Amino acid sequence: MNHWTALRLGSSLLVVGIFLFCCVLGKRALAEDSNSFTFEALTSLDEMTDFIRKNVPLHTDRTAVRRIFVDEGRGTLKSHPTQEGVEKYIYDINLCRYYIWRWNISADFDAQGKLLQAYVNAFPVFADGKTPRDPLKGITPNQKATIYRMQRPRPEANKGENSLGFILFDGGANPKTVDDQVFMGGGPTRADPLNMGVLKVVKGEQWRSIFDFDAANFIAPYSGDCAAVDKKMAERRK
Repeated sequence: MNHWTALRLGSSLLVVGIFLFCCVLGKRALAEDSNSFTFEALTSLDEMTDFIRKNVPLHTDRTAVRRIFVDEGRGTLKSHPTQEGVEKYIYDINLCRYYIWRWNISADFDAQGKLLQAYVNAFPVFADGKTPRDPLKGITPNQKATIYRMQRPRPEANKGENSLGFILFDGGANPKTVDDQVFMGGGPTRADPLNMGVLKVVKGEQWRSIFDFDAANFIAPYSGDCAAVDKKMAERRK
């Protein structure tokens, strides 16, 4: 083999090597991208709770929490109107126009931006995390209070439950102040139009729940086959 033949062979091997290296990088990037968090990947309240316990433990930095639920999951970030260090990530899914499923993941952080407690649709995640605040603490027995029967409109679910009902106890009789309010309501446990799980009742801060009136940036379509869902629904009505 002469010098020029060896040089051409070496150049060819170099090109092949670069090509294979780029392919590996591409596959790795695709793998990393496919492993990004999506709200649709989790179907139930229990799955989301387990995910947070494993991937967002107590003392996780706020930037890491936002990276998962906002940057990757495309959830809508909302800061609490009065409570410092409290924020939520909401994500709506239209279950074939039968129900609008809302993920409301809220989080409490300390002054250094470390996670103190997380909530899944108003249910606290960590038993050893920050104790959920009592909105009625400090309200005197003779203070004027009001109980409201409320509806959270969901007009996009025009084939099914287009309004969510709940009860709101307002310790200050002013619906515009949220820190002295406690809601009670029930919702399904699964984001599956053919198997919504069971009705689970929760009480707490409305802002953390499926009944909050904040709007998500968008309502995601159901990732399954809505034609198949419609067929099953029609069969159930017979």
